Amino acid sequence: MAYPLGWSVRLQVVVRRERWPGGSRGGAVALVYPGQMVEPDQPVIRLKREERGEELGGLLRLSLPAVTRKLPAIHPTSAHHLSDTQTALAVPALGEETVPAGLRGRVVDVTARGGVVIESPVVAIQGVLGAGPQVAGVLTLWQALGNGGSRSVQPIPPGAILVVPGPLSFLLLRHALNSGVVGIIASSIFLRDLEGFLHADLLELVNSPGGEDLQSRLPPLTIMLTEGLGSLAMPARLLQLLSCYQGRVALLSGFTSVRRHALPELLISLTAAEAEALPRQEPDLALVPGARVRVCSGDYCGRTGEVLSLFLHRQRLPSGVRAQAARVLLEEGEVIVAALSCLDRIG
Repeated sequence: MAYPLGWSVRLQVVVRRERWPGGSRGGAVALVYPGQMVEPDQPVIRLKREERGEELGGLLRLSLPAVTRKLPAIHPTSAHHLSDTQTALAVPALGEETVPAGLRGRVVDVTARGGVVIESPVVAIQGVLGAGPQVAGVLTLWQALGNGGSRSVQPIPPGAILVVPGPLSFLLLRHALNSGVVGIIASSIFLRDLEGFLHADLLELVNSPGGEDLQSRLPPLTIMLTEGLGSLAMPARLLQLLSCYQGRVALLSGFTSVRRHALPELLISLTAAEAEALPRQEPDLALVPGARVRVCSGDYCGRTGEVLSLFLHRQRLPSGVRAQAARVLLEEGEVIVAALSCLDRIG
């Protein structure tokens, strides 16, 4: 999928995705037929239940000291009671495992392995790095403290896709896994924490020719990072967009492959009214005054802002290089001079 404007978000695009939980599955039976309309929480596949072992196939296991101290509590921004949708997503019927659609749209095909291909108008958000198979869950925004600084007593609903504005940690990942969260979207994470949680070498994982099968053997928590490795925060504009869809069922894939040029993505189905209200527009890539941009390298990498003006002549930058540049007002209020080659237009 092509994402214009240097911002990995499409506010409306029609996609076709095969709904498949990953790995080699036996006894998969499609519960729908081509031409049928489905809802995000509707079961579309029945799977033969498999016992999950600790074996990670050919992945390189890394040694990491066991965590014995008490894990911090995770709570959503508001009280969540288990709705029928959340219960259906989190607790399959005894003796069988069903796979919800995750998308609202039309079934266009049933694959040979029992996967269901669904066509749907969606909001599409692409990540930089991820891990884990395709999962469906309820978008839930996380914050450490409740209103007034006191901790909320409401737990995260099982089956949630948790949105974390800041960097992840090993402890947060472990607690999210123990809480029944199926997916987590965050800005960034340190390499040691990610490899320690996955018990895998990251380069081997993203370069393996059998990456899809390996992803299904990872811990059952799909991860998508919007900024990548390190300690970068999630852009305010992206966090605001995700907040607008809190409580909606979404489809998340963490599959990342260098060989297949595949990156993780989050898909949120639009209703007919939303699709009509968001007309498709051709992207404008020009860097002009007033354009919203993102800094893609240097000390301000990942920061976003607005172009104030363009210099007529090449400017000497802090690195000593002379280049075409612009004055940019960052969201935090700071004005910087950045090379045009280091700016991506995002709006």
